[in-house]
Amino acid sequence: MPQQTPPARIALLPEVVRNQIAAGEVIERPASVVKELVENALDAGASEVRVDLEEGGVKLVRVIDNGCGMGAEDLAMAFHAHATSKLQTPEDLDHIASLGFRGEALASMGSVARCTILSRPQEQSTGATVQNVGGKLSEVREAGGAVGTSTEVRDLFFNTPARRRFLKRTSTELSRCLDVIQRAALAHVGVGFVVTHGGKRVFDVEADMDLLARIRRTFGAELAESLVPVEAADGMTHLLGYVAPPRFSRRDTARQMWFLNGRAMRDKVLTRVLRDSYRGFLEEGRQPVAFLQLSIEPAQVDVNVHPAKTEVRLRDSRRLFGFLVHHLREAVRQTDMSTPGESMLLSMQRRENREDPAQAALPNPGPLAAGLQAAPQPGFEVHEVAGRTLSDVIPSQAPATPLDLEEGRKQWTEGDDLRGPFLQIARTYLVRALPDGFEIIDQHALHERTTFEELRQDVRENKVEVQKYLVPELVELSRADVELLSGHMESLTPVGLELAVFGPSTVAVHGLPARLRNPDVEGVVRDLVDVLGRTGKAPGAEDVIEEVLHSSACRSSVMAGDSLTEDEIRSLLLRASALETDQTCPHSRPTKVRFKLPDLERAFHRR
Repeated sequence: MPQQTPPARIALLPEVVRNQIAAGEVIERPASVVKELVENALDAGASEVRVDLEEGGVKLVRVIDNGCGMGAEDLAMAFHAHATSKLQTPEDLDHIASLGFRGEALASMGSVARCTILSRPQEQSTGATVQNVGGKLSEVREAGGAVGTSTEVRDLFFNTPARRRFLKRTSTELSRCLDVIQRAALAHVGVGFVVTHGGKRVFDVEADMDLLARIRRTFGAELAESLVPVEAADGMTHLLGYVAPPRFSRRDTARQMWFLNGRAMRDKVLTRVLRDSYRGFLEEGRQPVAFLQLSIEPAQVDVNVHPAKTEVRLRDSRRLFGFLVHHLREAVRQTDMSTPGESMLLSMQRRENREDPAQAALPNPGPLAAGLQAAPQPGFEVHEVAGRTLSDVIPSQAPATPLDLEEGRKQWTEGDDLRGPFLQIARTYLVRALPDGFEIIDQHALHERTTFEELRQDVRENKVEVQKYLVPELVELSRADVELLSGHMESLTPVGLELAVFGPSTVAVHGLPARLRNPDVEGVVRDLVDVLGRTGKAPGAEDVIEEVLHSSACRSSVMAGDSLTEDEIRSLLLRASALETDQTCPHSRPTKVRFKLPDLERAFHRR
């Protein structure tokens, strides 16, 4: 038999090994170093922070601040594990107001890099410096320097090559470092930041720039100018920030910036807050964009959850969730829900160019013979408006002088956009003229949104009118589905759904909301069963009611392929104009796309 190795005796790990293990949790990549050092600078009261990077931060991360600085005695302790000025007693953990408090970061960095700290407090005429190379500390020496602290971290993971192999390309590591700094700049208005990479300035914000100006500097003017502010307070919580219109949504949550007591957070609960706040305004799989600062009493927040301090536990998360969703949803409703046509035109042009690169070489068609009248194309319908046809509205000869947009607006009277002319394309899309362009409408999506909002308002005001059936409609279901519905019959009545059990596998439908147009009775019942089975909630819950109304509105709305008369088009537009928002359907698809004259001028290379 092979000789067994006797078990090793339990022993304390050397400090350098302990620090390297801790570094695996605290220091994952250059961005982790940047985060810890920038937080130290902010905790020191800095009003100016400079970050110098080389090779994405792998070769060098240098953070210089004008904070309070450290004396020689503090420097001697700085690289020791669990040495901190932020905590002294266990009770202090319940009232953490600083960004850092564990005392692990510098010790972890020193164990896997070549680190140097130079610092000078305000009350001293000279500073001091100390080095830590792979866990080996130098003596603290006197050194000259400005008030504040300069911390250099060179050759990250030089002594742990396995860790270094997991790092990404320079551009990726730089991007992650910039993300950390940009979040810090948004969280700490009043602090200036400068970032260089390879000696070139790559980001900066001045100390006197407010939050909106910082967003503009970081993410561009188009986004910044479209944001809607939000501010609310309830005694223990203060919310301040901006939400973006749905058209700026992304496939990831990278532009969801949450700052809790000055700390940048990535939290699943806060992600769900935004998802619920935008519910009904975003397509499935899209993530909203927002920049939000939360101030909460430190005693209500536990930040001692993860070494990276990006996760928290909230002591009254249910109250906070409701507070945030309520106020954020109100702000989202105030954003511009419209879908501009310019970006759609550009994307269509790019797609056409990719699909048919020879299109530009085709010869221009000759002019139509005078008097030749084109026949209506298949799929297009022209509606007469007040005795006029489309040819009455559009002159056969172009005007000799340029269009006067301002004069056109003056002549456009209120109600003209409901007077026409209207064009129905493929019995699916409606086109109507506007004073500064035109609009294309998805008739099903707009009717669905209109029906849904009217139904929801009826439910809220307890004014749902029910269309009674002289002969009940019978719907066959499984016994399990009938059993599921039987426990909710009474609570469905306020929504306008009057059902009764007719047999072990049959439900009788006695009435549905009168607003539903030619409802698919069986479809409505099956959707209801699906919602109740999936959510497990009673029909009185608001989200369940909304899902039921969604499906009911969808099934009873005008469909693609339905021909509409002029009066039906006008009635639909009039009903939609009374809504608080009509820019998306309940499934968050756009209901309309607006093309302004400048969009057309760009598309036709007139500007």
